[in-house]
Amino acid sequence: MVLMHYNRTHRAWYMQATYELTGRINSQANKVESYFALKENNRLLAEENARLKNELRQNFLVLDTSVKIVADTAKWDTTGKPRKYFYRHAQVVENSIALQKNFITLQRGTSQGITRDQVVTSAGGIVGIVNDVNANYSIVMSLLNRDTRTSVLLKKDLASGILSWDGRSPDRLQLTISKSSVVVKGDTVLTSNSSDKYPPGLMVGTVAEVADEAGSGNHLLQIKPGANFRSLQYVDIIENYFLKEQTELQNRIKQRQQ
Repeated sequence: MVLMHYNRTHRAWYMQATYELTGRINSQANKVESYFALKENNRLLAEENARLKNELRQNFLVLDTSVKIVADTAKWDTTGKPRKYFYRHAQVVENSIALQKNFITLQRGTSQGITRDQVVTSAGGIVGIVNDVNANYSIVMSLLNRDTRTSVLLKKDLASGILSWDGRSPDRLQLTISKSSVVVKGDTVLTSNSSDKYPPGLMVGTVAEVADEAGSGNHLLQIKPGANFRSLQYVDIIENYFLKEQTELQNRIKQRQQ
């Protein structure tokens, strides 16, 4: 300290070094603070997105008013239409993309209204189906799972097919569709009306590559998923208030046909 007091050169060097060190520490602290602020902003954005989606008109049914409908558990909008779909946001706590059968763990369970077979989507596109659930967590069978099959269609001409995954790249899904459909790179792929779980018209992805399937009259399309499976943080879980009623009726018909 005596040296610094009487030697201005050394004192100036010491003060400069101190300022630089303090600046680096403050910079790192600001980066950490910004990181946690970003996570909180993402959480708040996910909540707001779920709230806005619940207000969309397509989440409500237009029913025949000449028939009395008993649906006590469904919510109704101001015009008397019963709600069909309800969105709940959830945080991703684990997500695999490198396995042949990938699953996603969400921090939502039966205590928050989650049940098996509910649909999971992200801001970009569909993610998968709830496969198992306990009180506070749920397991989602990802689209990046060799056992996943999803009914989809091309937005342009409504040609339909079954979406699957070949177990290779997490950035590509596969769709086989008839050659009678004119497909080009960039075409949009949506969930179809044939799906018994996904609401129709949800974003699936876009066509990244068009090729002919060997020995058949089909195109084999490579689909870039709308959801970024490499960086999932928050998702929406969609409850279909009428799914149980629908599947019970369908199962009765199947039993009669056996």
